[in-house]
Amino acid sequence: MARFKRNPTVIAAAIVLVVGVAGVGVAYAAGAFEQQIVRTAPEDILVSPEWVRDNAGDITILDVGRDADAFAEGHVPGAAYVDRVVVWDRVNDIDGMLPEPEVVAADLAESGVSNDRPVVVYDGGNGLWASRFFWALEYLGHEQVHVLDGGITAWNESGFSPTNEIDVPDRGNFVADVRPQLIADKEFILEQHGNEHFAVLDARSEAEYSGEDVRAARGGHIPGSVNIDWVNNLSESNRFRPFEELAELYGDVLEGHDGPAVTLCQTGVRGAHTYVVLRVLGEEDVRVYDGSWAEWGNDEDAPVSGGA
Repeated sequence: MARFKRNPTVIAAAIVLVVGVAGVGVAYAAGAFEQQIVRTAPEDILVSPEWVRDNAGDITILDVGRDADAFAEGHVPGAAYVDRVVVWDRVNDIDGMLPEPEVVAADLAESGVSNDRPVVVYDGGNGLWASRFFWALEYLGHEQVHVLDGGITAWNESGFSPTNEIDVPDRGNFVADVRPQLIADKEFILEQHGNEHFAVLDARSEAEYSGEDVRAARGGHIPGSVNIDWVNNLSESNRFRPFEELAELYGDVLEGHDGPAVTLCQTGVRGAHTYVVLRVLGEEDVRVYDGSWAEWGNDEDAPVSGGA
């Protein structure tokens, strides 16, 4: 459980239909994970409905990934609605990319996010979009980000009442302080190829990985990558599996691992789910390949295994 009580400012429930504007690409730094960064401790990332209730006056809550109608019908009291396009848009002809950091930060600030106030993100329940926002916030430099495990479903099942009251939140002061060591691009992966300490985790389905299910110009996978379908991260209750089970699931990949790990999928959402899992397991040098297969599979010069 996360531990803090600070900034006793109550944020009202809100629906903010902010739409990110795609900008020019970001220059990502490649290389080793050179320094520790201040961010949420692994054991504090996933929080419960009870924790959210107890800290409601001291946190900014974001409802993400759901549609506006679902939010209007019922959401966690105090939550602001943020459209998924804020962190997932078409950039440089690639689907599902993070827009320009300054634009994303401005959109999040409009939803009430501030640098010095903890943020909790939640979605419909499986954590896919909450994970995408979690990674985006960490990449943009926020130091205190949490995921409500189980999302709105867990909130409702815990016996807490949702609300349909909608108010506009006070604008936050969030400013991006980009952490390039939390993102990967195609060049970074190619540079690391052959590094025995480098791991690429493909969170797509087995059919996508093998090339049977083709969602780009070419099917298959990045040579040397390991396929662990993101759905294996979930328990029967559609929440993140317990730490011990996740450690066993990723044990073979992470054993003796002391280099960078990159997660990917088709457009960086399922890959972000695996990013959260690796963070929960205590991995520090983890990056999301934001272009994912939408970029790699459409680049005729990128090496591919399986498929055609």
